[in-house]
Amino acid sequence: MQDKLDSQENKVNIINGTDDNDLLQGTTGNDEIYGYKGNDSILGKEGNDSLVGGEGHDIVEGGDGDDHLQVNAGDDRLQGDAGNDNIEGGEGNDSLSGGKGDDRIFGNEGEDNIDGDEGKDEIHGGEGDDEIHGDEGKDKIDGGKGDDTITGGAGRDYIDGGLGNDHLAGGEDNDLLIGSDGNDIIAGDNGNDVIIGGIGADQLTGGAGNDSFIYITINDSLAEAPDKIDDFETGSDKIVLHALKFFNNEEVEIKKVASFTGKINELLLDYNENTNVTNLMLDHDGNGLAEFNIEIVGKVDFEQDIII
Repeated sequence: MQDKLDSQENKVNIINGTDDNDLLQGTTGNDEIYGYKGNDSILGKEGNDSLVGGEGHDIVEGGDGDDHLQVNAGDDRLQGDAGNDNIEGGEGNDSLSGGKGDDRIFGNEGEDNIDGDEGKDEIHGGEGDDEIHGDEGKDKIDGGKGDDTITGGAGRDYIDGGLGNDHLAGGEDNDLLIGSDGNDIIAGDNGNDVIIGGIGADQLTGGAGNDSFIYITINDSLAEAPDKIDDFETGSDKIVLHALKFFNNEEVEIKKVASFTGKINELLLDYNENTNVTNLMLDHDGNGLAEFNIEIVGKVDFEQDIII
């Protein structure tokens, strides 16, 4: 074990592993531990530690303190424990857990399983089809690339699925859920949630509470691949179109009508009693056909439920 001084002139203990399978334990102070090759087990204990697994299938636990945990190749398991930790997965299919504290977690490559646990966590899935749980606290979650499954848990969470066909669930509080690109399945669960499906044919469920479904561009719900809102509650939930833009990013000035008349930017509600489905349709170019459409289970009221 070697010693060095950090920027605040506190002693830092340097512990190096070997190319074999090592068991490396830190001290009660601030440690730097390098596992190198092999399937290593690294425990930081107390102090603000920097723990690097290297190659192999490693187990890295931060212990108390504000720790930095990092691995490279291999299917690794990282546990932040107490403190505000920075946790970075590697190329493999990693299991990452923040523990207590406000943690920053990066899955990077691979199909990772990530748990924020307690605290206000910032989680980035990276590439791969990840499973992410924010758990307790006000979390900010970005799925990144891949077909991700993300649940916010308790707390007012911000969840962005990113690229891919994602499954998003908000949890108990008032959450913001964004599907971004892909055909996403989004459930607000409890709370007054804001749901933005993004581009693609999305399946949206607000759950309990007064929920808002926001549309930014006509590409968010094209007539040939519309979004479907499964549980719209008239008088409580809202569909928000006031920021809607067309393909060229030009803002759309919308007029509500009872039927299309051949004029541009006409918005029409068509309710089918047999199927109990309302189609919210927009004719942008005035040809009498909808370019934009949302399928809504239940009857929708133009004045109460649609904001333009």
